[in-house]
Amino acid sequence: MARAAITDQHVRDLMTFHAVTVAPDDTVKDALDLLVANNVAALPVVNEANRCVGVISASDLLGLAQERGEDLEAIHAAEGLTRELVVEHLERADFSDLVVREAMTPTPIVIGPEAPLPEAARIMVEYGVHHLAVTENRHRFLGVLSALDV
Repeated sequence: MARAAITDQHVRDLMTFHAVTVAPDDTVKDALDLLVANNVAALPVVNEANRCVGVISASDLLGLAQERGEDLEAIHAAEGLTRELVVEHLERADFSDLVVREAMTPTPIVIGPEAPLPEAARIMVEYGVHHLAVTENRHRFLGVLSALDV
């Protein structure tokens, strides 16, 4: 069967419906463990009402580590920023006293499942993000669409 052109597809056609999520009150260490275990770069933060209230990413954690005085020179001096190097550094950082709510990006970029894929791609480029939370009526969390999906 031939694959449909991107202009004929919608977010629902390529999104991940059962995405791994984290709760606002989970620890940042738990979020890091989920990022690593699931080989993903970002996690939607979903509250008890199943609303996406934020996103926490490896980039957020690197920024947090730097704010807390972690020495990131080794990462910046490395020839290329490899996933393994980022994970190794983050696992050494002490996030034991933080919860996800304190480290997440609190305004997730969302899209509906019926949106055309070209619109999703445009939003990713416009906002400089690689993941969109897919929500129903801009509230109920359904899943994730990543740039790699598109």
